[in-house]
Amino acid sequence: MPKTCKQFCKAYQKKTIKLLNSLDTNLMKTLTPANKKKYKAYRAKSRKAVLKKIPRECKMYYCNKTCKNTLFEAGKNKYPPLPKVLTSNKKLKALMTNIDKQNKKVLFGDKDNVLKDGFYEKLSPQKVKRLKQNGATSGCVQMLSTDSPAL
Repeated sequence: MPKTCKQFCKAYQKKTIKLLNSLDTNLMKTLTPANKKKYKAYRAKSRKAVLKKIPRECKMYYCNKTCKNTLFEAGKNKYPPLPKVLTSNKKLKALMTNIDKQNKKVLFGDKDNVLKDGFYEKLSPQKVKRLKQNGATSGCVQMLSTDSPAL
């Protein structure tokens, strides 16, 4: 069992890659030969980017005690930074900011903080306990399924 966040993220990455591989296998079974070739080319291009995002995502959501730069960060007017691709287009930036505001309003309601000991307060106690046992220091996620790589 991983006890540190670094070990937790390594285990998270292995589980996520295993899940992605099984999804690819199932998808390949349903595709026609021509589509398989196109999908393999697409997968080859996008695989590196996806593999780079997994550790960053893990650190942001499971090793971030105050949930800084996530939607769960305390404060009414604090929103996660948008990717550079979205900030160059003013209309898209305004739309994404508006969506973040609406999501934060739904999550927070009248409260200023929705974290309890670094974990989202509406996560079930069993899942919080399991995350802590696995080495996570925070849970900046709205919900976790039972087959989540984090559990």
